[in-house]
Formats: sequence, structure tokens, C-alpha cells
Amino acid sequence: MKTAIGIDIGGTKISIALGNEKGKILSECLIPTRTGTQTRQSVRELIRNIKKLLEKYPAPKYKNLGIGAGLPGPVDPHKGTVPVSPHLGGWQGIPLRKILEKETGLPAVLANDANAAAVGEKFFGQGRGVSDFIYMTVSTGIGGGIVVNRRLLEGAGFVAGEVGHMTIVPDGDPCKCGKRGCLEAYASGTAIAGYVERQLRRGTKSILGKLKSKERVTAQIVGLAARRRDRLAIQAYERAGFYLGIGIANLLNILNPEKIILGGGVLKSSPSGFWSSMRASCKRDAWPEAIEAVKIVRSHLKGNSGNLGALALVFDKGS
Repeated sequence: MKTAIGIDIGGTKISIALGNEKGKILSECLIPTRTGTQTRQSVRELIRNIKKLLEKYPAPKYKNLGIGAGLPGPVDPHKGTVPVSPHLGGWQGIPLRKILEKETGLPAVLANDANAAAVGEKFFGQGRGVSDFIYMTVSTGIGGGIVVNRRLLEGAGFVAGEVGHMTIVPDGDPCKCGKRGCLEAYASGTAIAGYVERQLRRGTKSILGKLKSKERVTAQIVGLAARRRDRLAIQAYERAGFYLGIGIANLLNILNPEKIILGGGVLKSSPSGFWSSMRASCKRDAWPEAIEAVKIVRSHLKGNSGNLGALALVFDKGS
């Protein structure tokens, strides 16, 4: 059985899984993500748990082809390092691929987490058999991965697919990246919650105004309120969908893909108005030929999508 190790490195936890080429996770473990001065300790814990999984599923029955890892932010896949780490302080410049290969004897491949998710869709999800598609994750932030002619587009500076940072509104709302008017500042879960909070401060009536002072407004809570027909909550999601549609239309006009695959937490909590608003603005701004050629679909990969994407990096390299 051909298997691989898939590592999903997030801001708070690291998920390490061993899975096969059919996308079945055979075993998984979680460890906390340590940053700053504790980064090296985190890497040692990572290696220790990888070795445990390899011992649990040894050769020759299990043919472990390698290790894949998805990380937030830009990743240099050739050097196997994280050149910039806004979400993982202390990881910048660490030769992670070299360490993984030296400690395990297996080849390793690193990628941005959204790029890895796109490769995961190519192997296990909605991207199977599709030559050209774009994966977009709409969650706390907005990320993406672009597949052209069945190959992941990485870009000269390894930041291809950063769809959340295309400018939607010139000189618009500030984004966490330091610029203004980004798609992420208008259509992400953070943007949805921020819009509701601003409206509540202005005195807009909503059941969300009854939250206790210690409770934080989140996109998930706004989604629940929208299901209860709260006008402000519905408006917040429809606004986010409107701007997401503009972003998707830009991508359609530039790349003319066969599919747009949408994933992420915002979609799980979104009311129907989010989708209708997104499709309307997308249809308005996209070229007719582009909108007619594309299918906009939800990702079917749930739960272990991060690990599946990391696993797919290994299988993609071997294909």
C-alpha cells in the first residue's frame, strides 16, 4: 500500500497524519504549535511523532513515499524554507524540508497551506479530472491555490494564489496584510464579524446586540443569527457574498478556469443570501464566456482537508 505523511501546520496546532493514495487517513495525531524561542522544540516534537507513525505502519506492507507539509504564508518549495512567517513567529528561515529528510530518510515537500489544499482537491476532491481550476478558502482570512494544465501555479516569488489580497475597493478598508481594500477585508469571516460590530456600535438593531460583553462576535454566530432571519446578520453575509463575487469574476476574466472550488468555515455557516449575492455580482462582472464555462462548487473535503492536501503534495510529486 502506498502511503505518505501529511502535516498541516497551523497557528495553534500541528496535525500529523499517515494516509494512503486514496485519501484514507490511517492514523493522526495533534501537537501544539510552538513559536518564537520554542520553535525548535516544536520541530523536535514533530519529528518524534512522525517517527512513531512510521514505526506503526512499517515497510514492506506500507510503502511510505514521503512527507508533505502545508504551512500558512509564503513557502519556498525549492529551498524548503518559510521565507516570511507572519502567522508562525520563529519559523522563518528554518530549513524544515532538510530537517525532515535528514531525520526520517524520506523525501519531503513543503507548500503554502492553500496551495496544498488545491492539490488535495486535484487528487481527492472536486478537482479530479479537471485541467484548470482555482481553490479558494473563505475562513478567518481568504487564501487560494491555482491549478493550470493540471499543475500548481506557484509564481516567481511563491505567492501565486494569494487571492485574498487582490484589491477590490481602492483605498478601502484596512487589511491585516497592511494594505487597504483587499478581498479578505470585505469577504472573510473576520470581515463579516467586523462589519456587524461596526453596525452595532452605530445603533443598528439586531439580536446580536444582546451578546454578553465578554462574548466575541464571530462569522459563525452571525450565521446562526442569519438563520433566525436577523436583518443585520443577513445583510453582513450578503455584503460579503457581493464582494466575493467581484473577486471571483476577476479570476474568471484572467484565468478562465473550468471550476472554482470554495471551502472554509464561512461557507459552513453562510445563509442562502450569501450564495445568491455572490453569484449575482460574479455574473455581473465576469465576461459571459468565462461565467458560462465555469462551475462554482463547494469543496467536499471535510475535517482532514489540511492533511489530505499535504498528502497530495507527495503523491503529486510522484505522478
